[in-house]
Amino acid sequence: KERRSVAREEYPELTRKLINPLARVLSIPTSFEYLEGAGANGNGQSFTIRIAPRVPFVLNEDWHLISKTDLAWTSQQIVVGTSQQEGLTDLKQTLFFSPNRSLGWGVYWGMGPTIALPTATQDFLGTDKLSIGPSAAVYKQTGPWSSGILFNHVWSVAGSNDANYVSASRIEPMIAFTAPTATTIAASAEINHNWQAESWVVPVELRIAQLTMIFDAPIQWSIGAKHYFSDAEGTPEWGAFFQITVPLGMQP
Repeated sequence: KERRSVAREEYPELTRKLINPLARVLSIPTSFEYLEGAGANGNGQSFTIRIAPRVPFVLNEDWHLISKTDLAWTSQQIVVGTSQQEGLTDLKQTLFFSPNRSLGWGVYWGMGPTIALPTATQDFLGTDKLSIGPSAAVYKQTGPWSSGILFNHVWSVAGSNDANYVSASRIEPMIAFTAPTATTIAASAEINHNWQAESWVVPVELRIAQLTMIFDAPIQWSIGAKHYFSDAEGTPEWGAFFQITVPLGMQP
């Protein structure tokens, strides 16, 4: 049989669960992203490898905890003046406490803290601050449709006295359609507001994802593109990415 047909038959709910950040799926997404048009002159480029493992934990019969870790390595040039930076960025850790049962009508919700650790190994790749704040998410899945929104805000609580104070919000709306072929088409945005600089950065993203089988194991690949809207100087104009997600297990 065709590999994606086998994946669809053996893992009928996996595609929908992978797109829902509150679903109890142990997975490791790895993405490769290229951005163009950054810097004061619009000539800056960057390449980023990002790994964002999602790990669910059962707390009791009513609640579970979902841990999402986001760590990236990036190489950028002509983004800050004519200089070049390469190394790790800040690590972001988010925990969602979510009830095992939905609110009804396929609606799931979760809340918890987000922590940004100053792990960047080069100047201009991180904030040099430890930042903490709340996160919340609500997602609805009905038939082939998935939609939802995620919000978080962080404030800096420690770090270098020479670094700027951090007060930043992020809102991520998303809508997706999953076809019977285990193919998903999704549109999303990431609305970032820097309250200190009073600036906005909004990348809008379109992606297509496919669940298939490789060596008798389910794998989801996705490709996509994004365009940036911003009133902040030096923001990239567009980007493209490729992502591989390896699901390692599902909880009921």
